[in-house]
Parts: sequence; structure tokens; C-alpha cells
Amino acid sequence: MNQPATLLILFALAAVAIAWMVPMRWSLDAVAAWCAVALTTIAPASALWLALTAILTPLALTLGERSGHRNLVAAGWSMALVAGFVAARLTPGIGWIGGAFFTLRALHVVGDWWIGKLPAPSLRAHLRYQLFLPVIVAGPIHRFETFERQVRRRRWDPVMFFGGMERALIGAFSAFVIGGYLLTRLGKDVGLETRDWPAFGRDWAGSVVEWIALYFSFAGFTSIALGISLMIGLQLEENFERPWAARNLIQFWMRWHMTLTHWCRDYVFRPVAAATRSGLAGLALGILVIGLWHEFSVYYVLWSVWQVLGVVITRLALSSLAPARSGTTAWPDRLGRVLGPVSVLAWLSLARPVINLVQGMGA
Repeated sequence: MNQPATLLILFALAAVAIAWMVPMRWSLDAVAAWCAVALTTIAPASALWLALTAILTPLALTLGERSGHRNLVAAGWSMALVAGFVAARLTPGIGWIGGAFFTLRALHVVGDWWIGKLPAPSLRAHLRYQLFLPVIVAGPIHRFETFERQVRRRRWDPVMFFGGMERALIGAFSAFVIGGYLLTRLGKDVGLETRDWPAFGRDWAGSVVEWIALYFSFAGFTSIALGISLMIGLQLEENFERPWAARNLIQFWMRWHMTLTHWCRDYVFRPVAAATRSGLAGLALGILVIGLWHEFSVYYVLWSVWQVLGVVITRLALSSLAPARSGTTAWPDRLGRVLGPVSVLAWLSLARPVINLVQGMGA
């Protein structure tokens, strides 16, 4: 995690004090104002994009309701959000923190409004939803209705407060010590990049360490966000559910960065699969969105193809083995607890050396 993002976490800790010092009725509005100050100080471009999406989204949806042009407003504003996000990501030199998270949250509000699941939110409600500081850096991509329900139930609860503090501390240890230092240092000490191995083997070994380090870092920072949210009095959606206990690739993606995969399921996979009557088309576009969420590059397009291939192979394997097995995994139960996660890690980490090999052949 870079220094600006770490500073935002410190600002988020200060938001806890603000949340309980300001009268309950206005406390989350004060947290939203503090978020605007913090993000403007550290990443002005992100602050501008967040302000625009947070203010204009409820105004556009209200206009759509009053004018009766729901479809036109939903399509037009969604395209504007995507185009603005892509332009910002492709512009060099812009300090960009949390842009993907709050753009996807805005698209979620538009999508649920369009299908009639949500009314147009008030400007105040949408501002405190989008400018909730703890989730700016590492998510989760929480849903508007869940957030508002938590706002209505919010009260001082010492058990929740100190439980959140414990979770934030454990998350900090996971992110900074295990993921940010120990595993990163392990990769350097082992010398994976300098060992006299074939380039393919070095890439694969290095990718294994990076995936494990990524989990401790990303899940750790998400735990910090969820812990600080609990300290403020809000319980938001979980983002990880023991992904390295998954016995196949499909289970892994259902447990890893769940708020992103659920977003892609609801707003990409299901609409595309319904429109094309092809689950494969929905899967391919959904995973492509996940890949491009990380970075707009040829590498992540190829990475998406690799993940789609893995999911298809997994589905075929599960289908072919179904008549000959009991339970829900392709492995015998005891053996599957070990070989399943190992096979998942092997496939995920194999992406980098394979893609590097393909790109090297095309160069």
C-alpha cells in the first residue's frame, strides 16, 4: 500500500472520533465532509471525481423519475460514469485512489434504481454513502440499501466498538507485517528473481509468493476498513471468506473479493447471460471487468482469458466427475482439503509466466 493510501487510513481513524463527537443526527454527514477534506488533501483528482459522481448521480436519477425517461437516464449516466472513469485511469500523472470502488458503487445505485429496486436517493444520503471514508482505499463495494439500514440502526455499542478496534489491529498486522514485510522480504531473500532457474520457473515461483502476499495485504486492509466501520457503528459486507480453503477455482472466485465478484455477477454476468442466452458470454465479460478493474492493459485482458479458461475447465471437470463422487468437490474429502487449494494456487500463479511467455513470443 502506498503512502497516500496509508495516510487516508489515518484520516479514517480520525473519523471515528468525529463520528462520536458530533450529534448522532449529523455525525455521518460530518464524516462525509471529513472524507472530502482528506481526499482533497491527498488525491485531488480522486476527490473531484468522487464529488462529481456523488452529487450528480442522485440529481440525474431524480430527473429521470420526474421526466419519465428512466431508461434514457440510466443508460446515459452509466455510460458517462464508465467513460469518465476510463478517461481518468488512462490519463498519466493523476493521483488516483479508490476511483474504481466509488465508480462501481455509483453504477450499483444507477442499476438498482433502473430496475426499480431503489428509489432515487437523496443528495444527503448519497453523499454520506459515497464519502464514507473507511472504505475509500480498499473497499468493500458495499451496497446502498445495506449502508442505509446500518445508518438507521446505528447506536453506541462498546462490544461493536472494541471488536472493530481488534479487527482493525489484526488487519494492520496482516497487511503491514505479514503481507507488506514478511512475505515481500521472503521473496527477496529467497532470491526468486535472481536464481539460476529458467525464466518460466522464476516467474511462477514469484507469482506464488505474490498471490499469498496479496491476500494478506488486501484482506488486511479490508479488515482495517471493516474494523474502523464497526468502530463508527456500521457493519458492512465482508469481502473475503477463507478463499485459500476453496477446493476449486469456482469456489475461490466466490470467496475472493466477494463484493467485486457479486457486483460483476449482478450487473455484468446476469444481464449479458440473459441478453445473449450464453452463460459463457456473461462469464467472459464479467471476468474481463474484474481484470480491467485492476489495470487497463493487454496483460489483464490475457489474464481474464486465463481465468475464464480455468473456470470452464473446472466446470467441465466437476460435471464429468459428478456421477462418480459424492459431496461437492472433485477430490476425495480428506485429500481435497490439501490438493484443492494447492491446485487453485497453482493455476492462479501460473497466469503470469504463461502470459509473459505468450507476450514474449509475440514481441
